Amino acid sequence: MSRRSMVPVLLQLGPLALYSFGAMMALAFLVAGHVTGNGLEARGLDRAHASSIVWWGAIGGILGSRILAIFNDWGAFVASPIGSILTGSGFVWYGGLVGGFVSVSAYIKYAGLPWLVVVDAIAPALAIGQAIGRVGCQLAGDGDWGTPSTLPWAMAYPRAISGWTEPPGVRVHPSPVYESLLYSGAFVILYRLARQPGRLADGSVLCAYLILSGIARFLVEIVRIEPRYTLGLSEAQWFGIASVLAGTAGLFWAKSRRAALAPLVAIALLLLSTGCQGGGKTAPDFVAQDLQGQAVRLSAQRGKVVFLNFWATWCPPCRQEMPSMEALSKKFAAEDFVMLAISEDDGGAPVVKKFVEQNKLTFPVLTSPTGEIGRSFGVYGYPETFLIDREGRQVARFIGPRDWRDPRFEQDLRTLISEGRWVRGPDGN
Repeated sequence: MSRRSMVPVLLQLGPLALYSFGAMMALAFLVAGHVTGNGLEARGLDRAHASSIVWWGAIGGILGSRILAIFNDWGAFVASPIGSILTGSGFVWYGGLVGGFVSVSAYIKYAGLPWLVVVDAIAPALAIGQAIGRVGCQLAGDGDWGTPSTLPWAMAYPRAISGWTEPPGVRVHPSPVYESLLYSGAFVILYRLARQPGRLADGSVLCAYLILSGIARFLVEIVRIEPRYTLGLSEAQWFGIASVLAGTAGLFWAKSRRAALAPLVAIALLLLSTGCQGGGKTAPDFVAQDLQGQAVRLSAQRGKVVFLNFWATWCPPCRQEMPSMEALSKKFAAEDFVMLAISEDDGGAPVVKKFVEQNKLTFPVLTSPTGEIGRSFGVYGYPETFLIDREGRQVARFIGPRDWRDPRFEQDLRTLISEGRWVRGPDGN
């Protein structure tokens, strides 16, 4: 696609700018309010409640998404609490879903409305709101695109408002477009269900939304560049699974009165199980060249514990932790342990080799100028470190620099080498 496919700023009048993401969010709230009003009216309720529901949903959604983003980057919050709170970036969609759910539920209780009836009226609005919001993400290029792709519709984001660092010629999956299409399809299904309130048990439309939105997010995450945790799934995929399970449980609860959505449950579970087949604990295999031009394959290290570090010579935190990595490598040299440091410098081996020689590093250093290997691991910043056990399974991920001479880490690493057990969590804590 061309550069014109991205329009971060829709209109510029002197110092005033109309940003495409903000415009799409405003449109999403307007459309969601109209759809919610229709749903309330179809259930014999006053559609005037729709504006209040959207308002409270917006407040709760923004707070919820921001709170979860802070928890996800707790280190940054501790370092700068005020800056972390006031930043305009860092919002997590499922945190927004939970926050909006709580705030809207509070309004429903305050207004004395029937909760199950009202949430069924709201469910289609959530789907269409998300579909329009993702159009804003696509226009702005806010960093939620997918992995590199050669498909005809793959595109570059050279004018993205944040995060685009790919070299010329690299194109990626336009995952916001995928997500917008999936949510649009969910909206069509949910809207048809919501317009027939007499056929279904109260709460069924909301449960259908939880199932469909959970599936949509799970599938999109397959091509997204996000950190992977337990079973090789991202945080959003685990939330998607929880959403599907919650929606399915709700539908079985409603089945005691109405069984109209039983086929939807079966389809949802089938789609989810199909998507789950792509997960697993095994770390992505790769082949990369060392500084002597020799090929190194990750799977060839089976039988050893692998310390896999992603870094770049221009990254100060990476340089900060290099001495402790060198010490760790030497200390465990006689063990079934190997340290691999993958540089993702654009300059490749010549730049990296000079740095290695200057700093007298002795552990194996590999190069990946395109960043393809890092993307396969979901790396989105430097440094990031992965621990891979003897069976080739990723057992821990460390985001940011560490002092690898920490005696507690060394003890746990020795336990992993000798007993095959990683005693900390997947985030290294």
